[in-house]
Amino acid sequence: MLSTKSVDFIDNLRLYLITSGKNEGEVKEVTEELRDHLIESEKRGKNIDEIIDGTPEAYMDSFRKEMKTDYTGFMKLMPMYFLGVIAYFIMGPAIRGEFELNIIQVIGFPIVSVIALIIYVVLLRQAGKKQYSTKRFFLTGVVSSSSVTALFLVLLLGSNFFAKPFYQASDTVNWLVVAVCAIIFIAGAIWSKAWFPIWIPALLYTSDILMRFLNLKIETYLIISGTTFLLIFIIMILSVIIKGKSKKSKA
Repeated sequence: MLSTKSVDFIDNLRLYLITSGKNEGEVKEVTEELRDHLIESEKRGKNIDEIIDGTPEAYMDSFRKEMKTDYTGFMKLMPMYFLGVIAYFIMGPAIRGEFELNIIQVIGFPIVSVIALIIYVVLLRQAGKKQYSTKRFFLTGVVSSSSVTALFLVLLLGSNFFAKPFYQASDTVNWLVVAVCAIIFIAGAIWSKAWFPIWIPALLYTSDILMRFLNLKIETYLIISGTTFLLIFIIMILSVIIKGKSKKSKA
């Protein structure tokens, strides 16, 4: 069995290579070969620092330079990414029956989505290359996600001060938007083989659903929204802790 440090190194290498645009199948082959090599080396009494023969950053870069960038695979991810980002930020207004568009939002959404993508890719690459601890990775992720959310909120809310809506959805269109967004989240969950593309929006839009059907006061709405964000935050912390303990038990 591998040491915890070696397991973390392999996970970080995988993260770094994938966020560097390398083919997922090739990354799996490389990390599996490295895992076998590390197992044999550790049996002979060597640790990860002796095996990689240099800094972790230089070792990872050597793999990145040897592997071809999978531009085709990267471009295939883009539609799902952009659809997912847009769905996260238009589903709430659609549920409340307030979906509308102005020219600044139409132009700004793709721009902010690209900025968000750059922020996340840089974060993940740095996390892998610099061997972030679980705590540092989580805190950096929270700051990055908050920054991205703030950018979209400024775009959605601030644009109303400078441009009038050229389109306001009817009730039928609002519910059609909700249905399309739900399909996008489900497709994202199937594609990623994970539940978070479904449970995060399910929790996130609870307050909007209650606001629409129960006619809540704004104070109650804000309390429910704050509680929902706190619940998502707690679940994320617990998942990180559980993942860390699971990794240690397997090491």
